[in-house]
Formats: sequence, C-alpha cells, structure tokens
Amino acid sequence: MYDGRMPPDATETKRRLMKAAVEEFAAHGLAGARIDRIAESAKANKRSIYMHFGTKEELFDMVVADGMSELAAAVAIDAGDLSGYACALYDRLEQRPHIRRLYLWAGLERQQPIDAEVAEYRRNVAAIRAAQEAGRIRTDIPALDLMAMVIALVISWDTASWSLKALQAEQTDQADSGHTSPAGGHRAALAAAVTTLTRQPSPST
Repeated sequence: MYDGRMPPDATETKRRLMKAAVEEFAAHGLAGARIDRIAESAKANKRSIYMHFGTKEELFDMVVADGMSELAAAVAIDAGDLSGYACALYDRLEQRPHIRRLYLWAGLERQQPIDAEVAEYRRNVAAIRAAQEAGRIRTDIPALDLMAMVIALVISWDTASWSLKALQAEQTDQADSGHTSPAGGHRAALAAAVTTLTRQPSPST
C-alpha cells in the first residue's frame, strides 16, 4: 500500500516503522491506532518508535504530512484547468487510497493545520487567484472558496452518507436495464461538476 518516502539516510528500522504506521493509521485513525501493533508489524520495539518519531500524535502528523507531500508532488495544479486537476487528484487517490483515508481521519481527529499542507494550499490558492485575474476562470467566487469546493467535489463520494451510497446499486441496475443513461461513473461526474463550477457565468441580461 505504502512504499515509504523516508530520507536516504533513514535506517531500515525507521522505514519499517513508517510503513507500519501508515497502514495502522489509515485503517484505524489516530484514536484507534495502537503503537503495539505498529511495533509488531515493523518487527521493532515501542521504544524505537518514541525514539525516532516522538509521541503517537507526532507520528500521526508526520504520516499525514508525508502523504500530503506525496500527493502534491504527484499532482501539480493547473488553475486554468481545474477540472483536469480535480480528475488527476481523483486518479491519484484511487491509486493511493491510504492518502485519502489519512486525509479524512486527520479532518476528524486532528483539527490543526499541517505546515507542509498549508504551504501547498497557499501556492494553489495563489495560482487560482492568478487564473482569475487573467480571466481564465470565474471571479465571483473567492480563490480560497473555489479551492475548497474543488477538493470537496474530489472526495464527495467518500464523504457521502452510507444511505446515499446504498442507492448506487439501484442506479447501476437501472442503467443496465436501459432506464437511465450512465454518466461514465464518478470521475466523469466530477469532471462535469468542476467544469461547470469554474466556468465564467454568462452575463446577466
């Protein structure tokens, strides 16, 4: 699931611990994760976790920051094509689902900014603002809000209620029966939604 992105001089023990921590936190979140399980999975002792990473909370923050940095490095924003950017984020999160789970856990359990993530958002918001000033995308929604809306659309299916998700099987059955026209799945719906969201509104008549 996670291949590790530790510095070149990291010890093999640290690599194993980081890999185990990612899997544990992605599966159980901060509150549900157990240091004992991380140590056991990494074939290390608990003392080595505290020595290398500090507290459980500090280790969680490091894991989340690492995942967000990986995502930022893999998907560069094109503020003039936020639909393409949203689809690239969606694709990457489909390939690396642990990052999506860590993001959601952090939002629930660790409600504080992560420096690396703040810096990335600052760059992205600045890029959106520049695209607005150049007339490439709509200007009536502040750049910060637009960034938040795009991200919300990318993870909209992940944050939807299970009651809503239960309707997916019914929708699929209807499409197979020819009662509805399939829209190409969540990715196609995402592309259409972000395109509509970011398009300059028509002048009022």
